Amino acid sequence: MGKQELITIDPRTGVPRATAHRLTRSFLARHGSGLDDLLRRFPSAPGPAFRAAIERTLTSGETTPELEIALEEACDTLLSLRAEDFRPLPVDAGARLNIDAGLRWYAARFRDLAQAARTL
Repeated sequence: MGKQELITIDPRTGVPRATAHRLTRSFLARHGSGLDDLLRRFPSAPGPAFRAAIERTLTSGETTPELEIALEEACDTLLSLRAEDFRPLPVDAGARLNIDAGLRWYAARFRDLAQAARTL
């Protein structure tokens, strides 16, 4: 017997809760501000504009393959930032910066969401 997955339907909308669009919206709602804060250190990638580009693909007219492409591009962009210089913020004074790990963590989550878009 294969792996079984319980599909939960949202009673308000009649749409399964674990769609790629829902997972992405939920991720951005929980972690979007942290992503914005991380990207504020890179002048070439303004955080709110970066997140807005992903959120545009979540509009009702966009398809799941377009979301997958946007998430893969977001992942690639984050990984490319690892080679760029960043500017510390005043709040970073005296703190141990782990910018590289943050970029890799967000890139991995976007890769996971892109995989979900591919399979859901």
